[in-house]
Amino acid sequence: MGKYKTEFWVGLFAVIGVFTALYMVHRTGDLKFERHPGYRVAATFSDVSGLDVGDSVRIAGVYVGKVEEIRLEKGGVARVALSVSNDVVLHEDASARVGTYGLLGDRFVSVDPGSPELPRIEPGGEIRTARVPESMDVFLERLSLVAADIKKVTESLSNVLGGPEGEKALRDILTNTQELTRDLSQMAKENQAEIRRITTNLADLTGEMQGVVSENREAVRKTMAALPETAENLRGVTEEARRFLQENRRNLTETVEQLRLASERLNASLEQIQQVSRKVQAGEGTLGKLVQDEALYEEAKNTLVEMRNLIEDLREQAPISAFVSVGGAAF
Repeated sequence: MGKYKTEFWVGLFAVIGVFTALYMVHRTGDLKFERHPGYRVAATFSDVSGLDVGDSVRIAGVYVGKVEEIRLEKGGVARVALSVSNDVVLHEDASARVGTYGLLGDRFVSVDPGSPELPRIEPGGEIRTARVPESMDVFLERLSLVAADIKKVTESLSNVLGGPEGEKALRDILTNTQELTRDLSQMAKENQAEIRRITTNLADLTGEMQGVVSENREAVRKTMAALPETAENLRGVTEEARRFLQENRRNLTETVEQLRLASERLNASLEQIQQVSRKVQAGEGTLGKLVQDEALYEEAKNTLVEMRNLIEDLREQAPISAFVSVGGAAF
């Protein structure tokens, strides 16, 4: 029994030693032993939680330096001094942010060197743009809010579906869903031929539409190409019409006024005609009496007949009178 106990402790310490060695390798993997550490620049952050002196400075994930100093400034901000390799050039629009990498959440400073066309930051200068990602505390707080919302939803569902009534309602919903699914399946089976016919018609229609589009593609292209010219022509016609209206506005106004006066005269004439018609119908005046008095109408009619007969007699006797006149002149 003591033999197994000794082996257990030996194995436990071996495992602890392996994990310790891996951690140390992970922590010291970025250490660079250089005779010339580079030049210093500074950056001011609102929060550097988890960042320590000696943590790495990286550009595009590549180690270029380390954090040399962290101190608290007035206003509750942290001023971080960075040691950057001499072959790294930082420009005036460079930016820095605190990042996290590795399973253990180790912090580092990520630097964007900026635009090459701008002047460089001299040793002892400052990176003006510094960003800090949201901390793990903020993330956990938001996660707790989400968890609280989920809890409220589950409680609401529990209140709605809990108890015999909720179970019965849920069972009814499932039963209705099953019946609906069964009815839809049965409907699909019964109308399978119709569905197939509709699908075939849709496929044929699609093919015909494709054929129409293919056949008229050139015409459509020409029409689309002519649209700008057509729009320009319409613009020209509109401009001509506007110019014509402006130039002939006075004439159009006079014409409209003349039409209005003519309409008034026509209305007056129609009113007079209606008055005459009413008088004739009422038997007023000679024409009214002639139209309305039947005896007078017959007398006038007979007079006209006699006059026509007289004219016919005179027309027949005219040649004889002319012959007598010629004969008398001869003798």
